[in-house]
Amino acid sequence: MPGGRGRIGLILPSNNAAMEYDLWKMAPEGVTIHTTRMKPTKGCEPTDVNAFEKEIKETYSLIQEVSDVVIYGRTYGTHKHVNIIKDIIKNVVIPEEEVIRILKKLGIKRVWVGTPYIKERTLEEVEWIKNNGFEVTGFDGLGKIRGVDISNTPIFTIYRLVKKHLVEVLKADAVYIACTALSTYEAAQYLYQDLGIPIITENSAAMWGALERIKIKIKFPGFEA
Repeated sequence: MPGGRGRIGLILPSNNAAMEYDLWKMAPEGVTIHTTRMKPTKGCEPTDVNAFEKEIKETYSLIQEVSDVVIYGRTYGTHKHVNIIKDIIKNVVIPEEEVIRILKKLGIKRVWVGTPYIKERTLEEVEWIKNNGFEVTGFDGLGKIRGVDISNTPIFTIYRLVKKHLVEVLKADAVYIACTALSTYEAAQYLYQDLGIPIITENSAAMWGALERIKIKIKFPGFEA
């Protein structure tokens, strides 16, 4: 049967056109991805918590039966209301949490941060990495705001964003590339091959966390764990 080895549910905002692709590329034989979507929102936290809780319940109900584990593939609600998400979706993967887990598992201390975002949002990512105990050797962003624009980013735009900061990058133990709406599968492979240090992306970390929960091991683009 399809997904006989494992079924991964995925919750995305409707303007994310990238994460599914990355997960499909990483999925080993016998593992399937099952996606449902939420309306895109402004900001990272809901203003109406009751409405947010209702939306999470309704969205989860659409994939609960076909999912062994669920990736919540967006930032919305994860900073101040992650307890609501975890109370409703019992076996849930929060990509940001998995980024920190894999960095710590690999023994990383110094990180170079790349994002598709404008400077203000990029600095939020930098502070988040620092607040989790890592030194940041440098950072840069692509200056994008809209989810679809981020998802339309060419592979080598991401690659060159990192490579143009080689001095700072090579001072790091790993590179972190943020945003689930940014397809990083190929770029992470090329950067890992060329730089020889782990390339952790939000999407690869999410897939790592999901497969770990259902006890499946694969070779990831950008790192070995």
